[in-house]
Amino acid sequence: MKNLKLTVSPRETRGRAKARKLRNEEKIPAVIYSEGNSRLCSVPERDFVDLRKAMAGSASLVELDEGGKSSLTLIKDFQRNAITRKFVHIDFLEVAQDKEFNTSVRVVLTGESVGVKKHDGILQQLISEVPVRCLPKDLPSIFELDVTNVNLGESLSVKDLPSSDGVTIGLDDDQLIMTVTGSAGGRAAAVAAQAKEEGKESE
Repeated sequence: MKNLKLTVSPRETRGRAKARKLRNEEKIPAVIYSEGNSRLCSVPERDFVDLRKAMAGSASLVELDEGGKSSLTLIKDFQRNAITRKFVHIDFLEVAQDKEFNTSVRVVLTGESVGVKKHDGILQQLISEVPVRCLPKDLPSIFELDVTNVNLGESLSVKDLPSSDGVTIGLDDDQLIMTVTGSAGGRAAAVAAQAKEEGKESE
């Protein structure tokens, strides 16, 4: 698990005008949610962009430096401008070192399936992330699932994910993660045949 750091500045007031002013100063308005309360802050835009790159899609805890006070958080949500794609708001969720919390962890498939490599199969990843519950110290960055030995018509499910001490996955063991089905050649032939048949019907 990556444990990253970010310096934030407190802010006292809400409102569109104040938020716009912060963005003009290349800062992102943010809220830190904690048990029973929340507090406003702002984040330097460049620092947050760099943080996102460092996370690289992994589940990461972010240690916020609030000017002498430190808090351990998750990035719960963020919003981006639909046109410029710049970050316009961030929600942080504070977590306690000694309390379990809920989040999601990405599933990354590794290797090349024998069903794809030798039998022209089509690999489908049905679940890209799984819900987990754990202590902050036990949070895995990602779950890697090796698909090398998965043949045509076979699949891997939640029970095949690598075990991680202290982590509870919130899905049934038999929930499918990925499968290798059909064949690319066979599917292409079927699509071509269907198109040909539809062409005849329209004549």
